[in-house]
Amino acid sequence: MRWKFALLILLQVVLLAGIIGYRQYWIESNERILLESLPVDPRDIFRGDYVTLSYDLSNIDLDKLGVNETFKRNDTIYATLKKTESGTYKLDSASKFVPKKGKFIQGRVTSINANNVRKTITVLQTDGSLRHFEQPWAAFKVDDNVLLCLGPDDTVRSSCKTGDYCKCPDGVQTATGIVQDIKEITFRQVHAEYGIEHYFVEEGKGRVIERARNARDLKVEVALRRDGKGLITALYLNGKRME
Repeated sequence: MRWKFALLILLQVVLLAGIIGYRQYWIESNERILLESLPVDPRDIFRGDYVTLSYDLSNIDLDKLGVNETFKRNDTIYATLKKTESGTYKLDSASKFVPKKGKFIQGRVTSINANNVRKTITVLQTDGSLRHFEQPWAAFKVDDNVLLCLGPDDTVRSSCKTGDYCKCPDGVQTATGIVQDIKEITFRQVHAEYGIEHYFVEEGKGRVIERARNARDLKVEVALRRDGKGLITALYLNGKRME
């Protein structure tokens, strides 16, 4: 009986070592890219000892990208990526088929919404210019005076009415003005997951990540295989690597 128990323990050790070795081989033998994480919820992304992550390629607007393909739940999806000036990669297109060129990440469609709605707000700034912003969760009305905290490509990361107790984190680009128009646009959207939506952290580091989230500076390093499978290797909080 003892030798059977010892054999069982040995097999578990070998299996664990194999998993660790394969993960390390994946990390060392494939190119690493940086993705910018988006807030899952404007209030909180930290749950327990792991971080829930979302990206611009998590919720894909098929109509905006000009994608005519029809997806079903559990379909494999390939998100083609493009490099930005900041060095991170963002969604460029999506398809059911393996891209013939360029970098891409492979995922799985988890849900489809053929009649989703996005809001576009037009803001009159103090200099008299008009700017247009997309903001899915906008709860503004025409003539509201607003403050917008912007991310790359003028994406709205958070917002509030001027006069409410709110401000943008230091160093974040802002826009202020009066809402002139709000439009709702119906579009086809798929939600996809890529196996990089959760990252476990050491106990006690959650608050550090929360602060980085609030500063809108949370980037995710991903080791990308040739078939598009991705594996998180580290987080970057305010430019500092955290494994």
